[in-house]
Amino acid sequence: MVVGVLVVVAIIVYAWTQMHKLPSAAVAPNAVPSVPPPHKAGMPAPPFSVQTMLGPITNDTFAGKPYMLELFATWCPHCQRMTAVLRSLRAKLPESRFGMLSVTGSPYAAGSTEGNPIPENQADVDSFDKYFNVTWPSAFDPDLKVAQGWGLNGFPTIYIVNGKGIITFAGSGEMAESQLLAAAHKAGA
Repeated sequence: MVVGVLVVVAIIVYAWTQMHKLPSAAVAPNAVPSVPPPHKAGMPAPPFSVQTMLGPITNDTFAGKPYMLELFATWCPHCQRMTAVLRSLRAKLPESRFGMLSVTGSPYAAGSTEGNPIPENQADVDSFDKYFNVTWPSAFDPDLKVAQGWGLNGFPTIYIVNGKGIITFAGSGEMAESQLLAAAHKAGA
């Protein structure tokens, strides 16, 4: 009986993981041409410009106040889980004190499979935002210019920049809200 249950559970786990396989190129950040390693704390924030549902957002949008820039992928389970952390961060730090922006850093959409890579588009980002209740601006970057300018080391890659335009925090992967809140306060939020 126990063996039978374990076999059924193993089959379900295997089927679920196979169903959610992603193209190997989407998993590896170096598969995106010309994406350097991430910038480090202490470096000036590179310039950027993206179009969002709220209009264009650039470095100048956040001039004089700290902000977070997240490079994410709609297919990334870590990015999906981080939306709850970032929503909580947004609730604790109002937009007037701390800017937040998420920008795509992968050319692949969430529906991609190993044999069928699907290009990312704005509708994918909009669906991601709606499904995960994103409460800050996010942008589809069709040419991955922000990822190429800032660098990334996996998804998500999160930067926090102070009001003087200096990166004060850079990290990749899932992070605790307390870590990001401390980094935002260190940046002046």
